[in-house]
Amino acid sequence: MDMPVIQMLRQSDIATIIVLCILAVMSLGSWGIIITKTIFLRRNQKANARFFNQFIHVEHFVDLKELCKSSADSALKRVTEEVLIEATKFSNFVSYDSIQHRASLLEDTIQRSIEGIRLDENRHLSFLGICSNLSPFFGLLGTVWGIMVAFYQIGQHGSADLTVVAPGIAMALITTVGGLVVAIPASAGYNMFVSRTGENEIAYYNFGSRVLSLFKRGDLLALEEVAG
Repeated sequence: MDMPVIQMLRQSDIATIIVLCILAVMSLGSWGIIITKTIFLRRNQKANARFFNQFIHVEHFVDLKELCKSSADSALKRVTEEVLIEATKFSNFVSYDSIQHRASLLEDTIQRSIEGIRLDENRHLSFLGICSNLSPFFGLLGTVWGIMVAFYQIGQHGSADLTVVAPGIAMALITTVGGLVVAIPASAGYNMFVSRTGENEIAYYNFGSRVLSLFKRGDLLALEEVAG
C-alpha cells in the first residue's frame, strides 16, 4: 500500500514536480557539502592539533623547517611553510633597524596565508546559504500554485466540498514541507561552519603570532651574539 505522500506525488502536476525536483537537487547538494566539510574540518582539526603539539617544543625558528618536513598536511603547516619561504628571501645581515621591517614582512605573509586558508574553508558555503534562503520560497511558490489549482478545480466542480478541496491543498502543502526539509539542515550547516571557520581564523592568527615571536627572538639572539 502506497504512503499518502507517494500518492500525492503521483497525482501532482508538472509545476509541482519541477519545484520538488529543484528542492531535491538543493537537498542533495546541501547534504553533500555538510558531510564533506564536516569530515574535512575534523581531519584538519586533528592535523592542526598534532602539528601544534610538536611546535610548542620548538625553540629556534630554523628548526621549523624540519618540523614541516616530518608533519602531515594541515593549515598550521601551510602557514609555517609560507613564512619559511618568505624568510629565505631575507639577507643574512641583521640590525636593530631591520628587525621590525623583517617582522612586518612576515606578518603580511601570515595574513595572506590565513586569508587563503579561510577562503578554502569557506568554499561552497555560499551554496548552503542560497539553499537556506531560497528553498522556503520555492516551497511557497509550489504551495501558491497548488492552491490556485485547487481553487480552479472548485470552480470547475462548482463545489467546495472537502473531497474536492482537500487533495489539491494537500498536494500544495507538500512543496512547503519540501522547502523546510531543505532549509533547516542547510541553515544549520551554514551557521555551524561559519562559526567554526571564524574560530579557526582566530586560532591561526594566534599561531602566526607565535611563529613571528620565534622569528623575532632568533634575530635578537643573533644581534646579542654579535654585540657580545
